[in-house]
Amino acid sequence: MGYRQVVIKKCEKLNLEDRQLIINKEDNSYKVPLEDINFVLIEDNKTVITSKVLAAFGAKGICLIVCDDKFEPISIMYPYNYHFKQLENIEKQLSLDDESKKIIWKEIVKAKIENEIAVLCQTSKEERVIDKLSQYVKEIKLGDETNREGLAAKMYFKSLFGSEFIRFYDDTINAALNYAYQIVKSSIIRTLSIYGLNSYLGVNHKSKVNNFNLVYDLIEPYRAIVDLYVYKIKDNLTLPLSFEIRKELINILNIPVISNNMKCTLEYSIEVLIKSYIKTISTGEINLIFPRIIE
Repeated sequence: MGYRQVVIKKCEKLNLEDRQLIINKEDNSYKVPLEDINFVLIEDNKTVITSKVLAAFGAKGICLIVCDDKFEPISIMYPYNYHFKQLENIEKQLSLDDESKKIIWKEIVKAKIENEIAVLCQTSKEERVIDKLSQYVKEIKLGDETNREGLAAKMYFKSLFGSEFIRFYDDTINAALNYAYQIVKSSIIRTLSIYGLNSYLGVNHKSKVNNFNLVYDLIEPYRAIVDLYVYKIKDNLTLPLSFEIRKELINILNIPVISNNMKCTLEYSIEVLIKSYIKTISTGEINLIFPRIIE
């Protein structure tokens, strides 16, 4: 898989030549080898893209993200039928029993809250909240039936961003969080597709109108990593988000994390997690490898 994120801010046309993406901008053109690319994000609504390029993206497992007039990701094109064992993996997803789903969700919530604790240890250092979240980790039940995830989130965000912070409010911090979450979600969607998993078939998220239930499950341990990243740049944020900030947020896929006791990029840790999920649903032995924040 590729490693480069290509952001198209102003462009007349994208086409293909000798297995390279050609970016035509006014009097200049730029070439990027397809094998180097994992994402193309288009912000310019006047960009023309050929069907040949779209087909090449699908063949190479390249994810295309299109933004609206506010430069917010609004559409994703990801590889279809890319994996040679797609039906086999989907059958394994369908055969996953409710008890296993509850155990998996418990482990996901545990990893999420542990990462939230790690964030607070680096930022607010508010002992009362850290102790309470540590208590919640010990209290998580199967399927998180007592909603320790939600209780932890309320205390966590107030401690991290201040008592006046309200999640989903229309402000710079929420705008940055939403943008970066979407980038991480897009990477998870792409990787699920590449490894032949169906994003409809979630563990805890089961909405019949959500195409990405499994994505919303697997992103949870990553949210705190995004939160810390946004926290570090919060004083530079503007509304709407500047192009420089958007580029910085896209780069979150390249930041270092700990996965399987090794240092790697956030994007690579997604591949590790999804491989461990496939092994879990294949063997019945639940051993998910979650990303951890570097202390």
